[in-house]
Amino acid sequence: MFNISIHAKELGEHRGEFLVTLVIALAGALLFAELRLPLPWMLGPLFTTIIAVMLGVKIWMPEWMRSIMIGVLGVLFGTAISPDLAEQMLKWLPSVVAILINVVITTAIVMAYFRLFAGHDPVTAYFSAAPGGLIPMTLMGHHYGGDERLISIIQSIRLVMTVITIPMAFRFLAGYEPDGTVGTGASLGDIDVVDIPIVLALAILGYLAARRMRLPVPQLLGPMFAIGILSAAGLAEWQIPDGPVAFAQLVIGARIGATFRNIKVKTVGIQLIHAVIGSIVMIATAVLFAWLTTSVSKIPMLALILAFAPGGFAEMAIVGFGLGADIAFIVSHQLIRFFFIIGLVPIAARIMKLQPAQGHRV
Repeated sequence: MFNISIHAKELGEHRGEFLVTLVIALAGALLFAELRLPLPWMLGPLFTTIIAVMLGVKIWMPEWMRSIMIGVLGVLFGTAISPDLAEQMLKWLPSVVAILINVVITTAIVMAYFRLFAGHDPVTAYFSAAPGGLIPMTLMGHHYGGDERLISIIQSIRLVMTVITIPMAFRFLAGYEPDGTVGTGASLGDIDVVDIPIVLALAILGYLAARRMRLPVPQLLGPMFAIGILSAAGLAEWQIPDGPVAFAQLVIGARIGATFRNIKVKTVGIQLIHAVIGSIVMIATAVLFAWLTTSVSKIPMLALILAFAPGGFAEMAIVGFGLGADIAFIVSHQLIRFFFIIGLVPIAARIMKLQPAQGHRV
């Protein structure tokens, strides 16, 4: 739950580290923008904060602030949903089938790699390989007695590699040229003051509903669905100003970079290399399945790669928005994959004869 007094106190205690992080993140954003690299307001802060962490700089960006900023992007993505969504969804069957097959094959390959070459136990290997998200896979892996620190490190590295590799590949291999816009190109003057409390109320109600329904990443999906329903129905055409969108991306990028402050190269050692290799395999497999799917359907390759990519909901949606892909398509497929992976856990546990670790039995 969001507690203003607790978070304000926390912010006060870490204000020095927080301000340093903001300055470093802003420098990264401006550098990437100057170099005309994709998604400068997320990838720039991500890049500079990781470097700062490795140099020993004390970086601090709270998770609760990232959650709020994800809500801002949820509203933005909701405004991007078009009225012809229902018609488009009928064309998604080939890609839905493909993403489910992709999950099974990719998880099996990467799990086998971790078992054979990284020396992981079955639980750690499985939950490190399954692209179900950093927090869910770490918690479930811990529940079944896996090495939660190793799972979290591998999932974190995969997220960072996916977020960086795909936009850069489109920039340098596919000739994508950033147009300089952060969101829709809107300014503060493009949204009516009267609409602001309405948008905020819808975002909060959407979040509460998504949380009640126990959807993953409710701060993203709740506002997105709440605003998206009105956008799809043609009842609203709100434009979110670029300022809040840029700050949201900056916070998210800095937060991802800040998670590396707990990773010590000397301690983790060779496991970092295995994590990178596993990530490369998953990204390459996602591209392969995207190519196979686009060859039998009319779905654009870009949207398919982002839908199949082993990244997070928010991160892949940001990348998709920045590259001009269909946000509803990407998030829908990421959501289907998430529930499929969660549904596979008890089946995998039964096949591998896994039991909850001591202290986790119900």
